[in-house]
Amino acid sequence: MHDVPQTNLLNPAVQIKCKWFVGIPLLTSTQLNYSNSTFSFNELFSTSNGSASLDIGGIYENIRKTNLLSTELHLDLISVGYRFNDYYINFNIAEKINAALTYPGSIMDLAWKGNTQFLGETAKFNNLRTHTVHYREYALGVSKVWDAYNIFGIRAKLLFGKASIYSGKSKASLYTDPNTFDLHVEADILVNGSLPLTITQNSEGNISGTELGDINLVSYLMNGKNKGFALDLGWIHKYSEDITLSASLLDLGFIRWKSDVNNVRLSGSFDYAGTGIGSDFNSVNYMSELSDSIMDAFDQTVTQDKYYSWLPTQIYLGGMYQYTPKLGIGAVNRNVIYRNKLHSSLTLSANTTIWEKLSASLSWSYLNNTYKNIGIGLAWHGRGLQFHAISDNLLGVFKPLNARNLNLRFGFALLLGCPKNREEELKMSNKFSPMNKGNCFWAKKLDKKYKKKKKR
Repeated sequence: MHDVPQTNLLNPAVQIKCKWFVGIPLLTSTQLNYSNSTFSFNELFSTSNGSASLDIGGIYENIRKTNLLSTELHLDLISVGYRFNDYYINFNIAEKINAALTYPGSIMDLAWKGNTQFLGETAKFNNLRTHTVHYREYALGVSKVWDAYNIFGIRAKLLFGKASIYSGKSKASLYTDPNTFDLHVEADILVNGSLPLTITQNSEGNISGTELGDINLVSYLMNGKNKGFALDLGWIHKYSEDITLSASLLDLGFIRWKSDVNNVRLSGSFDYAGTGIGSDFNSVNYMSELSDSIMDAFDQTVTQDKYYSWLPTQIYLGGMYQYTPKLGIGAVNRNVIYRNKLHSSLTLSANTTIWEKLSASLSWSYLNNTYKNIGIGLAWHGRGLQFHAISDNLLGVFKPLNARNLNLRFGFALLLGCPKNREEELKMSNKFSPMNKGNCFWAKKLDKKYKKKKKR
């Protein structure tokens, strides 16, 4: 929906038809998202004779090698754009909160089938990692009409981190002796945090307690010590009169954390030979002592070293076929890289202009390993005012407990200096636009193709 100015957030090459775009503070664009690649809430349970029970088997069927659970809240504070000839320049300030957890499917293997399936083998439970972050983003972007067929865009983003929980590479393994069934556990887990948290250790170096300090809201929001940088790149290609292709690379960057930093590393091994005859395995005291023994077996190191966290990079690939002047058929492939693991989705859509002031999109998506995603998008363009509301899973809004994906993006903006008719749009269009009579750029391209073909 390239007529919606906020589309520029997903592809910095997108330009608007109007001269000015001014976002209404705090209302320009709000994005809410919940994503679970494995199960919905109701898929956790099975119902029989009116009673519900935890359905581990049903969950196990949907488990992949690497699984993702994430939430997002993005709020644009200030947003403005200006179009000048072939250029479109925009500036944006946004508050962003992202929380993501990746976990290996082997954990569910262990929970569902137990450790007997690993007799004589070493089962690995690597890549149990989290990336939870709150940061403010200052973005300046520019796009340029390169020629009659290509528009390129770039956006530079200065980031200021507010809070973070970021785990490094985690390794864990379990070996079960095939004869004695003794267990041998090894682990090396690192968790970094930037929070006003005090961690205390006893004389043996083990963690004995944690305490969250007082948070001054003004100091927290204005914290500028955790700086970062990111880039967005975008491209729009007019393949033919009816087909437009697009691609973008977003959030290629990092944040360096310096304030209120703690690094907690647990490393070591633990051997467990079971309990003796007559021991009370179910007692609270036994489980507490076992827990303490496990923790004592691991080295617990706490440091205050600075660290880097990388943003989840996004890659969008899209195409639009203009079937009729008012109906376009589109496809978008979205790829998100969370902690070196690729998570992909595919969306097909029909996009139409109902009348001059209202455009709409109806979509279907394969998302989070499920086909049950029907989405809708609406954009109303009034005199100087534009409103949009878009969701990839409309059914999830009404039945959230059955959805693996819930999202909504909406906002208001002022569009000023817009063309009132076709003549004004022609005057405002770039010199390479095929709408402009007398433009012979296409002839040069055809001649170049002809010469290459003749040479072959």
